[in-house]
Amino acid sequence: MKKIVLATKRHWNWKVLFVLVGLIIPAMFAILPYTINVQNVSLGWETLVVDRLVNILLISVLGGVGLLLANRIGIGMPFVEAWLKREPIAYRFRQITAIAWISAVVLVVLAIFLHTVVFDPPLNAMLDQLGVTIPEETNTPPLYRLLAAISAGITEETLFRLFGLSLIAWLGGLLFHDPDGRPNLIIFWAANILFALAFGAAHLPTEAAIGLPLNPLVITSTLVLNGIGGLIFGWLFWTFGLESAVLAHILADILRHSLIPFIMMQDGETARYLAITVLSVAILATLFWAYRCLMIESRSRHLQMPY
Repeated sequence: MKKIVLATKRHWNWKVLFVLVGLIIPAMFAILPYTINVQNVSLGWETLVVDRLVNILLISVLGGVGLLLANRIGIGMPFVEAWLKREPIAYRFRQITAIAWISAVVLVVLAIFLHTVVFDPPLNAMLDQLGVTIPEETNTPPLYRLLAAISAGITEETLFRLFGLSLIAWLGGLLFHDPDGRPNLIIFWAANILFALAFGAAHLPTEAAIGLPLNPLVITSTLVLNGIGGLIFGWLFWTFGLESAVLAHILADILRHSLIPFIMMQDGETARYLAITVLSVAILATLFWAYRCLMIESRSRHLQMPY
């Protein structure tokens, strides 16, 4: 799929920030059921609301700084910008949805493989040796995980990609850039790797909250499993816009942390196998749809090329 190229040194648009804040506000409250369930939070509602408002303000400010920097280096939120200008974007968003879904499925399959084959055997042996038992509170309802997936996709991509990656790319671009002021590819990858590691490290408090010891094994697995996702989301961000990174993040989290756990909760092998079959068929069907969308777009672009 063709990369989305935005102009560098674009003018500030308050409406783009308002749209972003409009997404951040419900996202910050959507995470509450999951947080209360996993961390057994017993704070009063007044304290929780104040905490959410402070986080909304912080993420909104950082998101605004990220938008300002992104405007300078030719990245940002292309679909929101086009929508605000009333430009036709539906056909491009269909292709972005396709590539976000393919990225999400690849990420989930890779994460399951690494969990099952690489990290779970030594982790389970370590927990048995230490006598550590993961509490039941970590088995949160799929609906809570669904809300958490939506929340994480919006807030984490705003922090780590829109703000973090844009900041490092802008700083690096001051030294290494093309004639338009766009940072070199190596700068984008350096920023992406740095904040993929930061993205992984940000999940360590959650691991500690559910009872896992923060030893080298847990730290390594957390950095690797979440860092791979960070790399994919970062590439999507600078190639197709923040919207694609947010969408891929949400879809991956829904699939990995909501739909799959829901299947595993089914009583009886027959019900479980039936649910697995339905989900597998749905994934294959939507992957085929995504592949066709990208192929149609590729052929259309090829036919429009001058010879």
